[in-house]
Amino acid sequence: MVAALFSYRRGASFLHRTNAGLKIIFLFAFSVFVFWGKTPESAKEIFGGQTIARTALCFAASAALFFLAGANWKSLAALRFVLILGLMVAALKIVGSPAASWADGASYALLYSVRFFTSALAAQCVFETTTMVQIQEALRLPLFVTLAINFIPQIFNEWEKIKLAARARTSAKARKNPIRAAAIFFSQLEALLSAMLQKAETTRRAAANRRGF
Repeated sequence: MVAALFSYRRGASFLHRTNAGLKIIFLFAFSVFVFWGKTPESAKEIFGGQTIARTALCFAASAALFFLAGANWKSLAALRFVLILGLMVAALKIVGSPAASWADGASYALLYSVRFFTSALAAQCVFETTTMVQIQEALRLPLFVTLAINFIPQIFNEWEKIKLAARARTSAKARKNPIRAAAIFFSQLEALLSAMLQKAETTRRAAANRRGF
């Protein structure tokens, strides 16, 4: 079973024992550094020495976090959506900019995908080794902010369940039909919204009951 994105995983790794506040501050600074500055758009700029060196450094830091978090290889499968995002970025880059060549569009999408994967992997390592209670206590966050952060892994978890349920009830022929596939996708979004609203109301009532005692 694929691990839910950004969900907590029990363990005794080095990152599990690291202060939650330090991890969150590092993640914020690291994510800003990954995307900081003007993004090169041509293949020549993207494969220049400075861009390659910076990207390699960030990727190495993210990989180090992965091993410090206990190297949970199953969690990497939760990041497969980055590949789909890269293809979408390439298509938008080529279609939206007539002057951009196929090489420039593909290079831009590759750089964006690597950067996004690097920051997403770092976030995965931080959140799977840190509970919401630890984050609240370390950063002194209000309850509603902690609950909002807690909904991030729940959204991805519910989406995976809905997709599996839809796949089990839909034939392969229907999924290949563009119109039918779009209808299935929007029905999945509707189901996700309903499920998250229900969870939000349940959480709100639980928090209200706790304040009543």
